[in-house]
Amino acid sequence: MNLIPIMGAVISFILAISYWIERIQTQSKKDQKITQSAIKLSPPSVLFLCLTLLQFHIYLEISNEMNAVPSFYGTHIPILYLIGPISYRFFEELSGKNFNQLRAFHYLPFASSIPFLYFLKSNGLLDPKEMFMKHDEVSSYDFTFLLLGMGVLSIFFYTLSIFFRVLRWKLQGKGSVESSFRPFVFLILYSLFVLVLFVLAQWAYMELFFPACFALTSLLFAIIVLKLNGNGFLSNFKTEFREARYKESRVKGIDVPSVLERLDGLMQVDRMYLDDRLTLVSVAKRLDITSHQLSEILNTKLGTSFRNYTNQFRLLEAKKLLLERPDMAIIAIIYASGFNSKSSFHKLFQTHFGTSPQNYRLKRKENMKSKS
Repeated sequence: MNLIPIMGAVISFILAISYWIERIQTQSKKDQKITQSAIKLSPPSVLFLCLTLLQFHIYLEISNEMNAVPSFYGTHIPILYLIGPISYRFFEELSGKNFNQLRAFHYLPFASSIPFLYFLKSNGLLDPKEMFMKHDEVSSYDFTFLLLGMGVLSIFFYTLSIFFRVLRWKLQGKGSVESSFRPFVFLILYSLFVLVLFVLAQWAYMELFFPACFALTSLLFAIIVLKLNGNGFLSNFKTEFREARYKESRVKGIDVPSVLERLDGLMQVDRMYLDDRLTLVSVAKRLDITSHQLSEILNTKLGTSFRNYTNQFRLLEAKKLLLERPDMAIIAIIYASGFNSKSSFHKLFQTHFGTSPQNYRLKRKENMKSKS
């Protein structure tokens, strides 16, 4: 039985490494070089690394080997408070939300548990030799076990929030979540079952601890099997859940006409489109809305994407410069208009005006001469 958490730790570590390697490979395909951001651990890597440390901690406890590494005892407390937020962040990224982090208060329990753990250790109140001793009076150990139970509960509620989110998408998505729904819901429900076992083992019936460890290892085994052999499922999951998120209303409570008016001002007056590094995120930030909200407004109200919207202004700017600055080289006009690619500019100009920039300028010159 002692080998069960070790098996779970090995599986978790393999998953953490695999997601880390995937991040590096994805970055190298995009930029042809490995940047510092690519080397950083992604949310799934952090999640499975936390589970690795947690399983290893469990093994040391149940095998009575904790005395060999007493400094490691208690590290599972902050780990438990980190797993919930990281799991939710992992889910958010899978379903298409781009952001760097959750709000700070999600990590407050994790951050607060670290100095508490240091206080207990520095004052000799957390000793692995006495972790299974019974105390007749309320002690630091009782408080520690309470924190552990609350940590498991926090994971339970984060997982439950993910479940209700997916359920709402299923009910409101009109078919958006189909092939991914049942297997994902099964994984969520099974995860909740595992968490319930750990809560009961922690607070009520310690004999459930080994079944809980076995259930957790089985869950991790199922995840790695899906990852190794279920690329179709993972691909469908990302596609369907991102579509469901996109269909979820993002503009409720927003004054859309006002947003469109301010957006037009940013383009017509501030001429933000001249910045070739302009992004959907930066414009949304100026409008005090999220990038998803701006994207939905552009799609539903204007019937266009952010790129096409900004390129319209850039093409008009290029057209204006071609006429008013005959001495200006076309390559200079391209970059002065906000484009950062010569080939994409020529293709767009040809599509919108039916001719190349050179021919457009020449025809305009000829028309001016004939009129004069």
